[in-house]
Amino acid sequence: MRNLASIYGQRFQSYFLEVQKYMQFIISGHIAVVLLFVIGAAGYSYSEWLKAPPNDFPVFAVSAVVLTVVLLPNRPALLLKQADQYFFLAMESQMKSYLKPALRWSVSVVIVRSLVVLVILLPLLSSIGEVSRNQLLGLALGVVALAIWNVHTKFASFWYSEQTKWLDYAIRLIVIFGLLYMYLTSNWLFFGVLSVIAFIYLKSLQRKATNPFPFDRMIDSEQQRMQRFYQFANYFTEVPHVRSRVSRRSWADKLIKGTDIHSFLITRSFVRKDELFYMWVRLALLLIVVPFLSFSYVVVGLVVIFAFAIAIQTYQGLLFNQLFRMDMLYPQPVHSKEQAVIKLARKVSYLPLVISAVIMLLQHSPLFTLAGVLFAVISIEWYFLRKKKQSD
Repeated sequence: MRNLASIYGQRFQSYFLEVQKYMQFIISGHIAVVLLFVIGAAGYSYSEWLKAPPNDFPVFAVSAVVLTVVLLPNRPALLLKQADQYFFLAMESQMKSYLKPALRWSVSVVIVRSLVVLVILLPLLSSIGEVSRNQLLGLALGVVALAIWNVHTKFASFWYSEQTKWLDYAIRLIVIFGLLYMYLTSNWLFFGVLSVIAFIYLKSLQRKATNPFPFDRMIDSEQQRMQRFYQFANYFTEVPHVRSRVSRRSWADKLIKGTDIHSFLITRSFVRKDELFYMWVRLALLLIVVPFLSFSYVVVGLVVIFAFAIAIQTYQGLLFNQLFRMDMLYPQPVHSKEQAVIKLARKVSYLPLVISAVIMLLQHSPLFTLAGVLFAVISIEWYFLRKKKQSD
């Protein structure tokens, strides 16, 4: 029989191909353009803010909080299956050879994302915090060490007992934030104390995690991890592994109406299908919050981007649904469904745009407000017109 390390390697290849298959839908053409504009706008706003930051800005506390938020979450890709609790039981003593590559992958992911965030924070730390290059290099090495410590500590704690997960979370949160903040403020006494506590805590957990491997707990954790990914991918394309969740939302009964069967069913699908409805809520909130930014040019661009994203995601979510629908039982022409989808998608696209325009008018000049609304309307109508021509 093959060793467990080779089994993990084969599973990881299949897992990587599975993730890559859905990522091409998540980061599709228009989503990539939206992300590009959002990143560019955020970078421009960040650089402009760095030119005149507040005098009392808590740069060390903010940097420590941001790095802690990035470092703390981690869940190893164990790639365990339900049958493994029976087939791997005879090789339980070799489980460490299976777990090593899983933990290495998790550590690598945490390190990469943490260093990317650290690079973004470098101008803030160097210009406002006046941190030296040597101290920044030490901070980078510390971030790598904390990533390794955090992943192994959480895994050992989860192996030992699931009942202590919140206590473990609180300890890791305090240790990571404390070490980062004490290092940035050069409080070496408390930094040394926390370093000793972190080392002792990790070693004590590793000594306790010698009980039989908890297959049930680890398999459930892995299934939950993959389920969350599939649920996220389901916002962009139909995923066979995910069953769409539906909520009643009786408060919206008055909104579910239409002159024909397609209008009624399309509106009901939008209101009651959780994935689609919450996706629209998130994008609508972003569109409404954007005008509170101080840079007018950035606001105009983001308003257009998010309004366009709402139109695209709503249209695709309503039209490309492969599940059984009640309108299949009625002799309605196909184009009437597409017209109903475009009509509803247009309404839910313009609703947050109107609210955003009112806020934008209060926060910025009328010229910028007019430009943002005009370009948003042009992009939305261009998209729906193109889809209508394709259907005809």
